[in-house]
Amino acid sequence: MRGTRMVLTLIICIIICVAGLTNSQEHLTHDTTLVEFNSANLSQVERMTPGVKNQLVSLAENKCHEQPPASTSKHAASQHSCTSPASTDLVHKRPSAKLESDTSPVTLRDKIKNINKVLFDRYEKEETSADMLDAASLSRMLVAVVEEEMEECNVVVAYDAAYSHPAVLHRLLLLPNARQVVKVNKTQDLLEIVWVSSGCSGYVFLLQQLDPLLTFVNTHPNSWDYHGRYLFVVPSKDDLEFLALSEKGKKTEHIVGATESGAEGEWGVYMNQLYWSQGVKRVTTWRGHRFSSQVDLFPDKLRDLQGAVLKAVAFEWKPSVFYQRAKNGTVLLRYGIDIGVVKTLAQVLNFTIQFVEPPEGQHWGYEVNGSWTGMVGMLSKNEVDMGMVNLYVSIVRTSILDYSAPYDSELSCFMARTEPPLPRWQALAYPFQGITWLAILIGLIISGPVLYLLARGSAVCGEEMKSLQSLSFSCYYALGLHCCEAQVTLPQMKSTRVFIIFLWLYTITITIAYSTNLTAFLMVSKSPATMETIKELHASRKQVSGMGQFYKGALASASDPDLQSLTKVYQGHNNDEHIFPGVLDGKAVFLQNRAYIEYVVATKFFSRGQSRMRVMKECFSPYNIALGLQRHSPIKRKFDQVIGWMLNAGLTRHFFLTSLRLSVQISMLKREGDDESAVAEDTDVVEREVGIPLSLDHLQGIFFVIVIGWVASLLLFLLEISPEKQ
Repeated sequence: MRGTRMVLTLIICIIICVAGLTNSQEHLTHDTTLVEFNSANLSQVERMTPGVKNQLVSLAENKCHEQPPASTSKHAASQHSCTSPASTDLVHKRPSAKLESDTSPVTLRDKIKNINKVLFDRYEKEETSADMLDAASLSRMLVAVVEEEMEECNVVVAYDAAYSHPAVLHRLLLLPNARQVVKVNKTQDLLEIVWVSSGCSGYVFLLQQLDPLLTFVNTHPNSWDYHGRYLFVVPSKDDLEFLALSEKGKKTEHIVGATESGAEGEWGVYMNQLYWSQGVKRVTTWRGHRFSSQVDLFPDKLRDLQGAVLKAVAFEWKPSVFYQRAKNGTVLLRYGIDIGVVKTLAQVLNFTIQFVEPPEGQHWGYEVNGSWTGMVGMLSKNEVDMGMVNLYVSIVRTSILDYSAPYDSELSCFMARTEPPLPRWQALAYPFQGITWLAILIGLIISGPVLYLLARGSAVCGEEMKSLQSLSFSCYYALGLHCCEAQVTLPQMKSTRVFIIFLWLYTITITIAYSTNLTAFLMVSKSPATMETIKELHASRKQVSGMGQFYKGALASASDPDLQSLTKVYQGHNNDEHIFPGVLDGKAVFLQNRAYIEYVVATKFFSRGQSRMRVMKECFSPYNIALGLQRHSPIKRKFDQVIGWMLNAGLTRHFFLTSLRLSVQISMLKREGDDESAVAEDTDVVEREVGIPLSLDHLQGIFFVIVIGWVASLLLFLLEISPEKQ
C-alpha cells in the first residue's frame, strides 16, 4: 500500500510539473520528450529507476528564474515571467481533485481528465488580454480536434518559439494521449520525430517559422507518416497550399490546417483535397469555443475519388493488353486482363483513366546510370499514377515504386524452336526400338538353322519332308513366317510341327504389332529429341534473349547454378520481333512468362496444324503480377481492398477468357476480307480434321525398300550372267 501511495504521489508530481512549467523556453525545449498519462503506461512509471524518479520530482518542484527570449509572435509577446500570478498559481495551488489509491485504468484516466478540467477552468478566469484570448482559443481548438479526431491516436506535438506559451500548449499536453513533444528550430529537428507507428498517429504542428517544415516536406521521403492525421497551425492559407501540394503532402490523405481569420479568437480551418481538386478548401471556422459547423475533418477521401483523372501507363502486350487500332494507327479499344482490372478499380472508386504510352522501345524500362526509363521511370518520377502490363512484383524495384496486391501469377519459361521432324522414310523402323530389332534379327537368324537341324534329326526316327532337310529352304521357310506368308509345305514329325506352331505364334505377334504401330508412325511425323530442361539449355550454350534486363537479374539471383550461368549468354532487347529470327534459326531461346509465350506460339507461329515454336517443359521463378504505383501512393490501400474482392469473385479468370473471345471475334472480322489462298488453307485444315489420306510422303519408306530390292535383284542377275558363271 505504501509503495502504491509513492507511485501515485509521483504521478501527481508529474502532472503538477507539466501544469506549472511557466517558462516554456526552459522546460519544453527537450528534443524528444515522451510523456504519457494513460493507464497503459503506468507500469513504465513503476519501472523507472530511482535516479529518473528523483529527476522528475526535482523538475516538478523547480522554480524558473530566467525570462523567455523575445519573439515576433503575439502569442510569444504575451508571455509573463515564470513568477507571474497565473503560472505561480498553477504550480503552488494544486487542484482539489485528489487521486485515490484506486489505480484501475478507467478510474485513473477519468481522474486525469478531471484534473485537466480544473486547470482549464483556472485558465479561463485568467485570460483577459486579447492576445491571451487568441492563444486560449487556439488551445481550445487544438484540444477539441485531438479529443474528437485523434482520441485513440498517439499524438506528436511539434512547435517553435512562437507557440511555446503555456496558454497554447498546456491544455494539449495534459490530454491522456501518448505523445512526443519536439521543439523545431531547424529541419534536422523534424527527423527526430518517430514517424513509424503500428496504430493511429496524430501530428500537431504549431509553427510560425515554416522554413524547416517547407524544406522537410520535399526531402527525406521515408521520414513521414503518409497514413497519419495532420493538423498544421501556420500563418496563411498559401502556406497550407504549399504543404498540400508538396511531395509528401500530395501523398498524404489526412491534412487539416488552421490560420487566423482576423476576428478575435477565430481560426479558419482548411482540409486538403487530395484527388478531389488542387490544394486546400475551407471547411469550417473555429469561433472561440466551437466550430461554426460540424464536419468530418478526416474523411475517407479514397472511397469516392469523384471522377478524378488518374494516369496509367499501358502498351500492347498480349494477352495482358490488347489494342484494336484504326487504319491510321489510332487506338480504338484496349482490352485484356490488366485493362479489366484497372477499369474495375475505376468503376468502384469512381475515377477516370487516362492511358499514356512509355517512350518507344522502353516498355517497363531499365536502369541507366542510376535512373530508370520506361514505365518504372515514369512512376519513380511521379509522372503517372499507376503502371500495368504484366508487371512482375520484384524486390529490386520496391525502393522506387509500390506494388498493389497481386491479381495474377505466372511462371518464367523458355520458348525454343520446334525441331523439324525426322524423314518419313525412317518411319519403317520407328515401330520397334533398336534393341527390339536386334532381338528379332537374332530370332530370324536362329530359326532357320534350328528348323533344319530338327528336320534332319526327325528324319532319323521317321520320314520328314525332304525340303525341310535343306538349310537354305529352312531359312527361307522361317523368313516367310516372319513376313506372315503362308507356307504350303507342312512338317510330318510331331516335334517339327510343335516347333512350327510356336514359331508361327511368335511371328504373327511380331507382324501384327509392327503393322499396327507402323500405321501411326506413317500418319504422324516423329520429332527428334529436343531440349526440355534448364540443364540441357545450359549445356547447349545457346543465347538466352529477353525483354530488357529484368530477367538477367532474375537469373543472377536464382539458387540453381545452371540458371545463374545463363546470365553469361543473356541478351536484352527492346522489341520481341528482334528476338524471333534467332529463335527460329535455333541459335537462341526466348525467356518470358508462360502465358505470353503460349499466346505467341498459338498466334504467330502456328500453321497447318503445326507450330514452329514450343515451350520448354522446365520453367522457373513464379512471379506475382500487380499494378505499379508511385512510392507511398495513398490509393494503394483502396486498390488492395478492391483487388481482393476481384480475386474472391474470380474476375481475373473472367477477364482472361473474355479477352480471348473478343480477340478471336476481331480476328475473324479482319479475315473476312482475306484472299482465296487463306480460305483454301482453312478448307484444307477442315479436311485434315475429318480424315487424312496417305500421301507419297507418308509411304516414301516402302518405295525405298522396293527400289533397294530392284537394285539387289539387278546386281544378282548381272552376277549370274557373267562369263565366269557360264
